Amino acid sequence: MFNPGFYPTPPDVAATMLDPLDLRGKVVLEPSAGKGDLVRECLARGASEVLMAEHEPQLRVILAAIPDSRLISNDWLRVTADQISHIDMIVMNPPFSADEKHILHAWEIAPPGCEIVSLCNYSILNGYHRGFQLQLSKLIAGYGSSENLGEVFSTAERPTRVTVGLVRLTKPGQRLNATDEFDGFFLGPDDVEAEGQGIIPYSRSRDLVQRYLTACRIYDEQVEAAVRLRTVLDGFCGQQLGLQVTLEGAPVESNRFRKELQKAAWKRVFQEFLPAQMATSQLAKDINAFVEQQTRIPFTQRNLYRMLQIVAGTQEQRVDRAVEEAIDSLTRHTKENRYGVEGWVTNSGYMLNKRFIKACMCERTWNNRGVNVKTYGTQSDEITDLIKAICYLTGRNYDEVAQPKKPGDDGIFWPGEWYEWGFFRFKAYLKGTVHFEFLNEEEWAMVNARYARIKGQVLPENLAKKKRGRSAGGAGRVA
Repeated sequence: MFNPGFYPTPPDVAATMLDPLDLRGKVVLEPSAGKGDLVRECLARGASEVLMAEHEPQLRVILAAIPDSRLISNDWLRVTADQISHIDMIVMNPPFSADEKHILHAWEIAPPGCEIVSLCNYSILNGYHRGFQLQLSKLIAGYGSSENLGEVFSTAERPTRVTVGLVRLTKPGQRLNATDEFDGFFLGPDDVEAEGQGIIPYSRSRDLVQRYLTACRIYDEQVEAAVRLRTVLDGFCGQQLGLQVTLEGAPVESNRFRKELQKAAWKRVFQEFLPAQMATSQLAKDINAFVEQQTRIPFTQRNLYRMLQIVAGTQEQRVDRAVEEAIDSLTRHTKENRYGVEGWVTNSGYMLNKRFIKACMCERTWNNRGVNVKTYGTQSDEITDLIKAICYLTGRNYDEVAQPKKPGDDGIFWPGEWYEWGFFRFKAYLKGTVHFEFLNEEEWAMVNARYARIKGQVLPENLAKKKRGRSAGGAGRVA
């Protein structure tokens, strides 16, 4: 039925997964939604909304009809952190052919404080561990628990004798309130703003706002027309004819339409009017969470100006967050495996080494001649955010260092060969790891000095000397 990995969650198994959780008022994500068994159970237990991902087109049609739910992707492994930065929980029954990959991806992109509950094939928890299974095993040891549920699908709607495991994880950290992040943003619906260039051209800001308002008005007109058409056709043509506004092929309600439109509008604003080095991956997450947590956000010229002012005025704090999150993540991969993931001697556990390693950041080319290095998306966020932070600290133009220097016209990176990207040189390997090395020791010292200040740590003496030397020379900005 539908596909080989489709095994609907039995009610008693759903109860085992959800009974310990308080779902009231929570935003939940179901990454392998199937025909919606877990989705409906979460909503029945008080979830305010359930986001869904599902690959099978026939199942997506079924899911689209579930109230208070929303499809966000047809490929869970391509969902990014900024799309789900506002969620509270992830509840999943992934395909057992790739369950460890699905759970690890959930961990990778989940916001701080998020709870993750997932079924899996118990053999990946209780067998010979290597690769992704080893990473998952260590992750569970550090941040959660697992249990053997037995052959609980043996009498299910679609039975299987597979021994099923249950994994529970809690992402460390505290969820930030996006409303506090942009405190003072709301200035009312008045669009009047002093004409002139200012932060952005007045004519351009007015055009963006007018496009947003026009789209909202057209949506309302379409809904009214649909109601009138339904009245005319009632008792005449049945349900075959009608009008509707859709998002990714599914009907979309007014509130969701406006939220998605605002996200697109803010993305356009930042692309056009913010320096690239200000637009970190964390800012995208903050904006998504901010829009999702509001019941109404006036997209006006005043608010447009105000948002840009707030982002520009908090750049120091955003640089700190970019440095802290990048180094925290990269130094998890230490030889001690203190965060329960694959680690290397090269990566230090208390500061960023001059050389460090990033996993799962490249893949073989289709013809196995070389590797494709991921320079955008979740796997590259830490590197690009770190480059943006160093640009801010040194005064460099991000556009000059944003992309790796291509090795040739074919764009293929050869395994084990050095290339340059921003403030680093790097080489990629067929197994997916990319090795980075700072090109300049003073910039390396500067980044660690910033990290030490953020963490309240004492900088090692050799790096402190390099940092003082950089400051005495008058180059760059060191706080």
